[in-house]
Amino acid sequence: MNLYEERLNRIRAAVELEPVDQIPTVSGSIAFSCTAAGTLMKDYLDDMELNCTTNLKAADMIGNLDALQAALYTCEQLPPIWLSEVRRAGRELPDHELWQVAEKELIHQSDYDEILKNGFAPWYNNYLTERLHYDFQTAMGPFVSYMPTALQRAAEAGYPVINGGAWCSPFEMICGGRSLTAFLVDDLLEIPDKVEQVFDVIHRFNMERYEDSLKNGHKPIGIWVGGWRETPETLSPAMFERFSWKYMREIIELLISYDVIPILHLDACWNLGLHYFRDLPAKKCIMALDGKTDIFKAKEIVGDRMCIMGDVPAEMLAFGTADNVYQYVEERVKRVGPTGYIVCSGCDIPYNAKLENVQAMYKAAKKSAVR
Repeated sequence: MNLYEERLNRIRAAVELEPVDQIPTVSGSIAFSCTAAGTLMKDYLDDMELNCTTNLKAADMIGNLDALQAALYTCEQLPPIWLSEVRRAGRELPDHELWQVAEKELIHQSDYDEILKNGFAPWYNNYLTERLHYDFQTAMGPFVSYMPTALQRAAEAGYPVINGGAWCSPFEMICGGRSLTAFLVDDLLEIPDKVEQVFDVIHRFNMERYEDSLKNGHKPIGIWVGGWRETPETLSPAMFERFSWKYMREIIELLISYDVIPILHLDACWNLGLHYFRDLPAKKCIMALDGKTDIFKAKEIVGDRMCIMGDVPAEMLAFGTADNVYQYVEERVKRVGPTGYIVCSGCDIPYNAKLENVQAMYKAAKKSAVR
């Protein structure tokens, strides 16, 4: 068995709640790769070969890793997901700065009528072109073209890449382009029936293209299923079930049907909704937490049904000490692991993280004995 297979088997064992020889570790490093490797952000985003080289170099510098969430990254994938403008280094921002989502109200209630009348696809294509000035081939062409090479380079370096994209419910898409306040107050409260009809149209469009990619494209190890704003802390139970969960669940079940691991990327606090995930097929998903959800409560509620990943907070990696991080991970290994647990940062490793703190996170995982 080569190193790649050994590491991938360790990840799969954790997902299946099977015993592991050591706690698996996954890197959430994209922007931080530039910090660790000393690559200018503009160059990282402009040159896909350098991008991949930077990610692999950072992985080696971090050490003690079993898998990556990304061997290649571009912020150009964000506008089609968030329906918002993205500012990036070397264009709207200085060459060294992190990309920014410039959210503002670009979608209006009149757009709902157009979607219901003519379908989502024509509206979506026109929106990207006319309002976001976004051309998919120009923006994503270099990334898509280099991705097979990036995956091959990662595999040759011994790193499985477990995340093959980010899929989300209509909530996340419309909320980004509509803006949070307008969407929650003017739409969900004032015209909920129309919003649901629009969501159903968007969801059918998404599910068709998602399934087509699984049938006809490269089948990834896993896919992020995002939950960034549609949380049970933001929405009432009835609203969560109506506007979020039913769509998320169908996406998750589609991935499971194709033997792709749903990586439930749950940013923010999901304490009030953890019980929903008990309804999913057992031993198929990774619940990835960012430090806002109580990971010990998650272990109690769903730990017998799915693997939990995370949840070292961004602020600790940026402003804490290596000892803080080490002790934090040790406690999680003892109380959440050793089975069904993967050590990772909460969401992505922040751009301003300290290398010694990131190294301590994974060192603690590998030094912790599996009983």
